[in-house]
Amino acid sequence: MEVICAILVALFGIGFGIFMALQPEDAIALSSRRRYTQVPEPTEEYIRLTRLEGIVLSVLCAVLLHSSCGIFLALLQ
Repeated sequence: MEVICAILVALFGIGFGIFMALQPEDAIALSSRRRYTQVPEPTEEYIRLTRLEGIVLSVLCAVLLHSSCGIFLALLQ
């Protein structure tokens, strides 16, 4: 059960990381949506960092997915 949860979390993380990398302005808008004050436009550096965070998140979740699938396949044998 833990392996299946890890696989689902990894797939969600990969998807959200790709979303952050391809649409950083929308990802920034999601995180600032909870604030009730006026949020200034994000700078180019902040957009670049958000894009980099998305790539790192996708890579880390891909590593988690790879290790989880390896454990899952070992359990099946």
